[in-house]
Amino acid sequence: MEIKNLTLIFSHLEKEHLGKDVFQVPYYLGKGLNTEVTIVYQKTKTNNLFGKKYMGVKLFPLKNIFHLKKVQNISFFISSLFYVILNGKNIDLLMSFHFRSKSAILCAIYKIVNPKGKFYLKIDSGNDFLKVIKRPSFIKNILYEKLLSQSDFISLETLKAYKLWKDNLNIPEKIFYVENGFDEEALKKISINVRSFNEKENVFITVGRLGTVEKNTQMFLNAIEKLPNLKNWKFYFIGSIENDFKKEIKLFYNKNPVLKDKVIFTGPILEKITLWEYYNKAKVFVLTSKCEGYPMVFSEAYRFNNYIISTNVGGAKETINRNNNFGIIIDQNNHEELSFILEQIINDNDYFINFPNKDHSDNSWQKNLSILIKFIESN
Repeated sequence: MEIKNLTLIFSHLEKEHLGKDVFQVPYYLGKGLNTEVTIVYQKTKTNNLFGKKYMGVKLFPLKNIFHLKKVQNISFFISSLFYVILNGKNIDLLMSFHFRSKSAILCAIYKIVNPKGKFYLKIDSGNDFLKVIKRPSFIKNILYEKLLSQSDFISLETLKAYKLWKDNLNIPEKIFYVENGFDEEALKKISINVRSFNEKENVFITVGRLGTVEKNTQMFLNAIEKLPNLKNWKFYFIGSIENDFKKEIKLFYNKNPVLKDKVIFTGPILEKITLWEYYNKAKVFVLTSKCEGYPMVFSEAYRFNNYIISTNVGGAKETINRNNNFGIIIDQNNHEELSFILEQIINDNDYFINFPNKDHSDNSWQKNLSILIKFIESN
């Protein structure tokens, strides 16, 4: 099928999304399909400075019908339905994120307006499917069954989610395994000289929304606190900090004043060149999350040759296995186990002696989306 227009409906587009799958997937799909790409999003005070285009992708903001903040999401959803009703005939491929009733309604309206159009649903961890099974709702089940029957392409980020969907749904021809990839095009433009492992510094990093329940940042701090000597190693915590977690950081420094120059919170870093240079100089990437789909940080840590220490969340095993087991999975909420591994790394000069010397450009978006692109073109 020839695709002339691909449109993503996404509720709240912010600058940080431009480096994530929200932007990267439609962008690279557009390149692979040689088609025009449009992202329709909710206009807010924090994103009202976006231009009409970014890297060739059209950005189309929708104004809220209702101005009350509490109903902004509902307002955008209604506006997006009207957008599809008015423009659906000119959309060859409509894209939505997440297995939700809103995606089901959006898909149903689109198929009425454009019966020949194709619908692509991108799903992260796939746990929404389990929630539907465990807590059935008559109306929601009708919507979800409609979504599954009307969707033309469904992609899952992790191998676990992919197998779950393949084993439980009788629509194997629609389901694809598409790991989150790395933006090789951006790396080429920035011209970062990717360091070999021997050129790296004694640095640990973690990247994410620090202090949220999901990220479990406290586990990392607890592990560091137990270390007898950090020697010449440093820890960088990169990302926005939850207000409630700021007092935990203050308490950590009050208890460990000698670590102020060793444990550093940088705040959010949105510029890729700055963020990627942290990965580039770091030897170790640490993730202590309680739950994840397939976070982009794994793709970045892999690309820049980081040894990965992670809890057993989505994408962790896949990434470590791809890198010839250069990394380790740790238990949830076990800061003592993490501290033991950190201490081993700090004290053992030969800890990384078996580092695999391999090409880390094999996880690009172009490669990961290639199977899906071929299938779209042939249908």
